[in-house]
Amino acid sequence: MTRAPVAHVLIAACALAASAARAQAAHEVAPVTVIPGPGPSVKSTYPAAGASVPGGVVILKLVFDQPMTADAWAYGRSADGDVPDCLAKPRRLADQRTFVLLCTLAANHAYAVDINAAPRFASTLGRSAKPYTLKFSTTADITSGLHDALSQAGLADADDPIMTWGDDGKGVSQTAAAP
Repeated sequence: MTRAPVAHVLIAACALAASAARAQAAHEVAPVTVIPGPGPSVKSTYPAAGASVPGGVVILKLVFDQPMTADAWAYGRSADGDVPDCLAKPRRLADQRTFVLLCTLAANHAYAVDINAAPRFASTLGRSAKPYTLKFSTTADITSGLHDALSQAGLADADDPIMTWGDDGKGVSQTAAAP
């Protein structure tokens, strides 16, 4: 018996094994992490759904039932009413469940805001929040100051909705020294 045919058989067997391993790898799927439990929901708002509030300065407040990430949010126009004029980015407060957004409202007007229609609001565990539409209207009264708007929304002056340097929405002091 010669050694050459055995060597050819071993080489052929190795080639077949490598080919089979590549074929198996091509059908494997990367692992998927499934986070158990429900996605976050809007627990409360200001204005409350269906409420009538003064026009002028208002702070939209969304409170979720789970801790949320500061940089993932989505709000916008709804087919159910006009969208208020608001700052571009809401601020997440220190409780990690509340977002505030400074807006102005016309008197005697109906508004509707789609929350998370394009899923972006997410919990700190990565779960996407359920879409929600906030509908409310305004009265003839006008709120003109930020302090009054904070008070109406049940917020303190420390819950100022305006994002400034060094504030990633985690409740960083607005008076801290610059980095």
